[in-house]
This record gives sequence, structure tokens and C-alpha cells, in this order.
Amino acid sequence: MKNPPLTVILFALLFSFPLPGVAQQKNLSPALSSLVNTEREFAATSLKEGIRASFMKYFADDGISISPKPHIYKETALKTPLPKNPLARRLFWEPIVADVSSSGDLGYTMGPASLKDSAKQEVPSWYGFYFSIWKKQKDGTWRVAVDAGTTSTKVVEKYFGQQVTPAIHASFTSRLKTPQGKAAVAELLNCDKAFSGSVAAGSVRSAYQKVLDPQSRALREGLVPLAGKEAILAYLVKGTAIRSLEPMHAGVSRAGDMGYTYGAYRESKNVKAPSGYYTRVWRRDAKGVWKIVFESASLVE
Repeated sequence: MKNPPLTVILFALLFSFPLPGVAQQKNLSPALSSLVNTEREFAATSLKEGIRASFMKYFADDGISISPKPHIYKETALKTPLPKNPLARRLFWEPIVADVSSSGDLGYTMGPASLKDSAKQEVPSWYGFYFSIWKKQKDGTWRVAVDAGTTSTKVVEKYFGQQVTPAIHASFTSRLKTPQGKAAVAELLNCDKAFSGSVAAGSVRSAYQKVLDPQSRALREGLVPLAGKEAILAYLVKGTAIRSLEPMHAGVSRAGDMGYTYGAYRESKNVKAPSGYYTRVWRRDAKGVWKIVFESASLVE
């Protein structure tokens, strides 16, 4: 199926969240329930008021969209003419995986998404998987800090209707006394840079082998989500390698147990221009070592 134009992807992938009306789950912690419920409110607002209006409400003022390259969503949206019919495009999404930091101020969600344009046809004109990182604001509300995603096929439809699965990982059980704030961000940036250097210097698979959490997940263009370390490593043998460049930004939770990075990557050592952009969520394992628990790689259109 033909993918939507860049403008559609910009406003469709920036925020990708679940449909309202899904029964509340008893297996979610209060912090995770808060995040998932916010996402569902976001989806309901999108269907009621339009995609752009809901994006402006639920995206942080400095929130980044990775489409087609990292940019501050609200700044870009304000430079774009308002749609004549804000309800012509309908974006449907649902979370199937979610996680939050132990301090409850940083989290992420992932799930299927589809776009319908009633002005053209009722069948979906685009399918994909979204991946969004959320940060809690000073007023206690959740807002999107980074949004990314990948395109897929009609197979996405079978992922709708599932309950949210809390991410499983070897968690670091206590908050760190140090480092915090800027020191924690610098530490994670250095960790991402070191990982990128390992990828550039040797085997991509070997580099990932050392940093992937056993229950890690990944999104790649045209595929369904890869679940588990072994599935990701198997893909790296036959799929397109992600040779990271230096990360562009990082953020870390107050507890210091969860963080995220994003930056450019290329598929070939001989190509200077970025092939696309990656977004990673890192969590400390039981020993306090940073491990990748989620990675999304989006191609430059």
C-alpha cells in the first residue's frame, strides 16, 4: 500500500496513541496507568478535534518529532497552514507495550497505528508502528518528549485490540544518589557515544550483543516489532545494520534508572549523509549498567 506524503507522516507519526474505550487493566502500576490513560485521552481528542489540535495539546513545548528529521513539533506546526477540514484525516493508534521509570516522570509507549483519509477513501492509507517517549511536566501532566515510528503493512491491523503489556527488564531497584541532572545526561550521552564507536569499529552484532537487555524490543521499517534480544541479533545478521553517529540529545529520569537518546545513523560506512534517525530507551540493569531496552530506526524520506 502506498505510504502517505511527508506532510501526512509528519502529522500522523508525531503522535501515535491508543483508541478510547479500552477496558482498564489491573496489571498496570498507578504510574503506568496514568501514562496509558493520558495516551487514550490524547487519541480521543484526536478523533474529536482533529490530529493537529490534539498534537498541540499533548506534545511538550520542546517535544521532538523524528519525521523526517528531528525538529520541535510545535514550531513546525505553527509554520504550517491549518487543514481546511481538521477531521478529514483520522489517526487510529493503540499501545501494546509501555514502561515508566521508578520515579514516575519518564516513560514510553509503542503500538500499531493506521491513518484514514475520509476525503479519499475509508480504507487506511497508511500503516505503521509508533514509538513515543513521554515526560511528566511541572504541573504533573504527561506530554510527549520524543516521537518516532516506522511504516509497515496491513499486518498492523492484527495488533489492534490487545491489552497493554508492561515492559519486562532486569531493573535497577534503587534510585541513584549520584549522578543526577546534567551529570546523568552526560553519562548517558557518553554511553551512547561509546556504543556508537563500538559499532563503527567492529561487528555491529557484537556491539549490540553487549548492550541489549534480554527483553529489548526494536522497530525497523517495513517490519512488525522485534521482541527479545535474540530476535534483534538475528535481524542484524540478515537485515540492515544501524551504524550510529553521535547522539544529538539525551534525557534521564529523576531516579536515574531510565533515559533516552536520539541521533542520526547511516547504513553504510561509505556514506556520509544520514540514512535516518534512531531513538533509544536505556534502562539500568540490576547491576546499574545502562542497557538498551527499546530502539526505533526511521529512514529519511
